[in-house]
Amino acid sequence: MISHDLSLRGARHPGYATGGDVWLLRHAQVHERFEGIAYGSLDVPLSAQGEIETAETARRFARLPLRAVLSSTLARARALGEALASASGAPLIASRELREIDRGVWQGMAVPELLETRPDEVAAFYADPWSWNGHGGETDRDVLARAWPALESALAQRGPPIAVATHYNVIRALLGRALGLDPAATFRLRVDLGGACLLCDTDAGWELRRLNVRSPID
Repeated sequence: MISHDLSLRGARHPGYATGGDVWLLRHAQVHERFEGIAYGSLDVPLSAQGEIETAETARRFARLPLRAVLSSTLARARALGEALASASGAPLIASRELREIDRGVWQGMAVPELLETRPDEVAAFYADPWSWNGHGGETDRDVLARAWPALESALAQRGPPIAVATHYNVIRALLGRALGLDPAATFRLRVDLGGACLLCDTDAGWELRRLNVRSPID
């Protein structure tokens, strides 16, 4: 499989013409004590409701003839990956490369405090997520550089759909590269907790066919 340059900002990826479907699924609700916290790549647990939502999501997407399930190693997404694999019978491939973005010194801060004490930093990140790392954490470019190869390796051959249990900023970066969106524009892509997106690797390139759905038949 040919790897394409991932360093190009806002460049559309030409795809691999495998005809494969890739479902990108965001984990469910995290524990209440982390709500309103910029937790980033911290390994925070699901809430009780999140555990219920995870089981429901796995049940719905296990109706697909999944070829493989990829998962972040962070517990909140790993729980979804394990549930999907168990319900569908597909093999689970857990990868640190699919973990959430590292927020640097922001991690663990309450969002209101972050907005009040570091407004210029927050504005700089949203203006240029591709290259700004003034918080000492990762950029979108960093996230893409590790996450895309994990996705690419799962597309090594044609076959049934692949499910990827991961995080908002990983999904945002992958969608942006596949579709050729400017990194700052990807924040317009809404992917709620428990939401899923469908990318199709067609002969004409990547197509986004579902955005922020709760079921493969939505």
